[in-house]
Amino acid sequence: MVCRTCGKKGDHWTSRCPYKDLAQPVETFVDKPAAAKPTSTKGAYVPPSMRAGAEQTGAEMRRRNEENSVRVTNLSEDTRAPYLLELFRTFGPLVVCMLQCDEKTGLSRGFGFVNFVNKENTERAINKLDGYGYDNLILCVEWATPRAN
Repeated sequence: MVCRTCGKKGDHWTSRCPYKDLAQPVETFVDKPAAAKPTSTKGAYVPPSMRAGAEQTGAEMRRRNEENSVRVTNLSEDTRAPYLLELFRTFGPLVVCMLQCDEKTGLSRGFGFVNFVNKENTERAINKLDGYGYDNLILCVEWATPRAN
């Protein structure tokens, strides 16, 4: 096998490449928005929740808008929630990012749910990541079906 990150043959997979932190990103999904400058004076403290690109917390985190929910399938057992969060964070602020894991083994069950704040970000994520190769598998990203009451 040849690693997609470093291009070398070896005993490691792409997700476990020891050179992945040094490699240039192969493809960028979207341009990252420019960081907003604080409106206050230089050196003033800005709480993390008010910084540019901050994610929602508290009561807003618990409220789940099912219109903006995405189901991600065909994830490998090695996938962890922070990896999924990092993959989807590039499309916009998230409300919830859940990876379903087996209770006994703690390994990924192969699917998860991501909930965005905006519907436009949800649509962009589906368009860009459906069929995207991730961890030697092809992701299936689609609108999540609403829960039954």
